[in-house]
Amino acid sequence: MQRQLIGEPAHPLGAATAVESAVWPGLRIELGPWEPGWLTAQEFFTSAAAIDDFLAHERALYPGADLKSSAAFMMRDYLSIFSLATVPLFLGHGLVPDLAPARVALWFHDVVHEQDGRTYAVRRAHVRYLSQAYATDQLDAACHADAQAVADRSVLCEQFRAGLEDHVQPLVVALKARTGLASGALWRLAGDAIAGRFLDVGKKLGRLEEAKATALLILKQPGSPLANRQLHFFDIELNGDAGCPLGVWTFRARGGCCRYYTLEGGTVCTTCVLKPANERDAEMRAAIRRHLGLDETASG
Repeated sequence: MQRQLIGEPAHPLGAATAVESAVWPGLRIELGPWEPGWLTAQEFFTSAAAIDDFLAHERALYPGADLKSSAAFMMRDYLSIFSLATVPLFLGHGLVPDLAPARVALWFHDVVHEQDGRTYAVRRAHVRYLSQAYATDQLDAACHADAQAVADRSVLCEQFRAGLEDHVQPLVVALKARTGLASGALWRLAGDAIAGRFLDVGKKLGRLEEAKATALLILKQPGSPLANRQLHFFDIELNGDAGCPLGVWTFRARGGCCRYYTLEGGTVCTTCVLKPANERDAEMRAAIRRHLGLDETASG
């Protein structure tokens, strides 16, 4: 980890990673040098043994999953880790670290979960930024020697998008070569994960509309492999008795498919791109009513 001398101002990126590590359960992101036990993302992406181990982990979680489904689950799970290490820094602090695979280190570990009487291990990773360089549109952070100051948030969005693409590209190449799952399908899953994380962070910060607009600006750039027509956000409005409004819930409509429906007993996920919008909305509305403990027969 980064060592700070007494009286020395905190490094903006190091301070931000410390804040976010305390905010998000199970997250540990930090700024510091490579140490034994850490694996750079570049080493991970180019190691057939490491990729195969992750795919085997997914098959253990989802018995009967073929290679393509395992690749979809792996992309989803890796991007869940990576988006939690990047999106809060971007939206909460206006910082984009150096996301080059050679300068992002990972410490993989499994976390045991229990659900519906079943105990299983989920693959997670701590994330360490090896470079102190970062881009920012924030005046206070821009004064640091390691900062690349940019003019405004739109330019920072472009920096973030380019960093995401550079980071994810070698993983897409590796998974396509190993499993045969199409590049487009893998990029769609990556975009879904990033969009979902922007939604989570925006809700937590009380800046939902900003988060949605920023995510779409990053993920909908023409020519970007992250861009697809189907990915978007949608709202579910719910009314109670006599039409009294109960609230509005915002969700992400996926542009991709994790292939869970291909498993024995699997189904199409509620927000999957394969689910018709009217069926999706009806299922989401019913789920919200159940969560609120409302009578399904009441007006919705």
